[in-house]
Amino acid sequence: MKKQQSEAEINLFRALEVFMAVSDTRHITLAASALGMTQSAVSQQIKKLEQALNTQLFDRAHRPVELTHAGELLRRRAFRILNEVEDLRSDLRHMQSSSLPILRVSMLASIATTLTTGIHELVHDRLNIPELSLAAGLATDHQIALDARQTDIAITSDPQFDLTDYDCIPILEEPFFLVLPESYDGQTDDMQQIAQRLSFVRFSSDAPVGRRTDQHLQRCRLDLPRSMEADRASMVVAGVNTGKCFAILSPTLLIDAVAEGMNLRIEPLPFAGFKRSILAVHRSGDLGDIPQQLAEESGRLLRLSFEKLLPQVAEQVIYQT
Repeated sequence: MKKQQSEAEINLFRALEVFMAVSDTRHITLAASALGMTQSAVSQQIKKLEQALNTQLFDRAHRPVELTHAGELLRRRAFRILNEVEDLRSDLRHMQSSSLPILRVSMLASIATTLTTGIHELVHDRLNIPELSLAAGLATDHQIALDARQTDIAITSDPQFDLTDYDCIPILEEPFFLVLPESYDGQTDDMQQIAQRLSFVRFSSDAPVGRRTDQHLQRCRLDLPRSMEADRASMVVAGVNTGKCFAILSPTLLIDAVAEGMNLRIEPLPFAGFKRSILAVHRSGDLGDIPQQLAEESGRLLRLSFEKLLPQVAEQVIYQT
C-alpha cells in the first residue's frame, strides 16, 4: 500500500508540471514539444489530474484552451507547490555535494553558438561544476522550462511572465536595425520604396520578438507586405540572403549569420526605433553568485563578438554587466 501511495504522489507531481506547461502555453502541442512528450501523453496526464481532483481544469471549447475557475486556483497553488519542491531539491543537492553537480542553462537560439564555449569554460574551469546542460530556444521556451523546473538559468529576452519568484540580471540592451541584402542599391530612408522592391521576412507571431516587431510597426502605422515568416533568426536572415527580402533585427539576432559570412547590409531604421533587453533569469535565492557570474560572462562574450563581427552597430548596444 505504501509503495502504491508513493508512486501516486510521484505521478501527481509530474501531472502538476504538465498542467503548468499547458496553462502557460494554452496549447497541448506546444506544451508537449517543450516537455519532450507526445501530445497524447500530455493529454493523458491532464485527464488523470482532472479525474484525481474530480474537476475540469480546462475549457476545451475555446482555441487556445482556457483555464476554468478551478484551473486558475490550481495554477496558483501548483506554482507554490512546485517551487517548494524545487527549493527542497536544491537544498539537498547542496547538502550532498560541496559543489553543484549540474548546472542547467537555457539560452536564446540566436546567441547559443556565441556563448557556448565561454560558458562551458566558466562552468567547468572557474565554478568547478562537473556537468553542464545547455538548451537553445525561444523566450517562450525559457518561460516553460523555468516554471517546470527544467532549467536553472535562462539567458533570454524581455520575459513576459510572472517574475514574482525570479531574479533578473540585465546583460545588455540592443536596438533593432533594418537588414537588407548587400546587393540592394535603393534608398534606405523610405520603407515604402524598400517594400516595393523587397518583401518583408519576419518572425512568426508565436515568437515574442515577432509580436513585438508587429506591435511596433502598427504603432508606426506601417503595413508591410510579407512573403515569409519563421521562428528562428537563422531562417529570417537566410530569407534576406536570397537578395529578395529585408528584415528588422537586433545584433543578437544577426551575430550567427554574420559569423557564417552572409552578405548583409545593416542600416538604421527609417522610423521610430525600438529596443529589447537580454537578461539572465533564475529563481530567487538560488545558486548563490553563479547567475551573476554567468550574466557577466555572457555580456563579455557578446561584446567581443559584436566588436569583431558587427563593429558598425556595436557601439549602439548598452552593456549592463
